[in-house]
Amino acid sequence: MTSSISPLAAALGKIPSGLAIATSAAAQGRTAFLASWYQQVSFNPPLVALSIKSGRPIESLIEESGLIGLNLLREGDFISLKKYGKGFEPGIDPWADDPSALLSQYSTPLLANGYAWLLLKFIKKIDVGGDHQLFIGEVIEGLFQGTENEKPYTHIRKDGLGY
Repeated sequence: MTSSISPLAAALGKIPSGLAIATSAAAQGRTAFLASWYQQVSFNPPLVALSIKSGRPIESLIEESGLIGLNLLREGDFISLKKYGKGFEPGIDPWADDPSALLSQYSTPLLANGYAWLLLKFIKKIDVGGDHQLFIGEVIEGLFQGTENEKPYTHIRKDGLGY
């Protein structure tokens, strides 16, 4: 059996990435999606770049609220992968059935029992000319919630030309 994946797509898919739940909230609601393209891009100030597919409902919430939650997953967290993997339609609250899943003192959804979280102040959106937009955020708060024995969830794709 031969593979239909091109050598370029296979090579591109081997770039490792983390898995996190990106969140935001504004007057029209709150939402989340499974993010796999994010990276720290500056030490001083600490900045994180997050790639978001154009047209996702979270874009307008980030721009209105000025905040992004980045909730890093721990290795093997299949429950979060299943819940957040497909994203949510506008107007659907991912936490309506379980508000205790979130830290209550923050306006941006941050998971109470994740591996780690970062709260980002939205700085800039960059149109890179592809099907995703690059959102830059300054880290204003964060917390490691895991243990030293746990690892963050990392992801390797079979094909670097699609999810």
